[in-house]
Amino acid sequence: MYTISRFSQLCKMSARMLRHYDKEELLKPVHVDTTNGYRYYEKSQLEMALRIKKLKEYRFSLPEIRTILQTSDRESLTGLIHSKIHELSHEMNRYKQIIAEMQEMIEDKVNFIPGERRSYDILLGMRNEIRILSQRVKMNMDNMDKYIDSLYEKAEESTIHLLGVPSAIFFDEEYTPDHSDIELMIPIVQGNDEDASCDWEIKTLPKKFIATTLHIGSYDYIGYAHMALEEWIESNGYDLDGSPYETYLKGSECDCPVEEYVTQVCFPVINEARQ
Repeated sequence: MYTISRFSQLCKMSARMLRHYDKEELLKPVHVDTTNGYRYYEKSQLEMALRIKKLKEYRFSLPEIRTILQTSDRESLTGLIHSKIHELSHEMNRYKQIIAEMQEMIEDKVNFIPGERRSYDILLGMRNEIRILSQRVKMNMDNMDKYIDSLYEKAEESTIHLLGVPSAIFFDEEYTPDHSDIELMIPIVQGNDEDASCDWEIKTLPKKFIATTLHIGSYDYIGYAHMALEEWIESNGYDLDGSPYETYLKGSECDCPVEEYVTQVCFPVINEARQ
């Protein structure tokens, strides 16, 4: 048997990491001395240690590694690997975008420190009563387009005629991109409550005053549009009368640069003094 120090040299993992894998029950020593707590490993465990190390290099999390080590079905293993490839590809594309933005900074095409925040024109209008196809789901923000596409497919399968572009309400008190609570909404021409399923529903949004503005460009800076609306509401004596939502007039589906994205930000409002 090998001491933890010697085994760490053989598999080129730190003793601290081996202790952590023991705690996580991924790679437990074959023997632990009850008198001094020393851990001992045998040579047959080297293959498992190297496999875990390689899976970590492939960016699998410890729970994912545990699943892989417990999986004997080749099809399930292939599915897990394909999923990780897709995840890494998305991450790689994001890094490419970041590198391009940094290169533009070097070439002085964009300012490293933004100047004054952009101004927004605020409009107040009446939103008429409207029927919508709705789905509330907890999702990774990166998968939002997939959920929207799926909602369009469900509408087509149920012969529901869509009237406009998608909108989203964000219910989380904090920004939680990995597990966001979002309601997706698409206006429809008609539809009955009986057409709903366990995944989505048809409901009516009531007639309501809406303060709105347009945000043009990346979603990274859409917070400025929300701030502008909040300031307008406060300075004009209005109160929020429902959940704010974003309507995606032009986005990734247009295959255009993010600088050309157009998002309408809407705040339902009420002025008690004018009722």
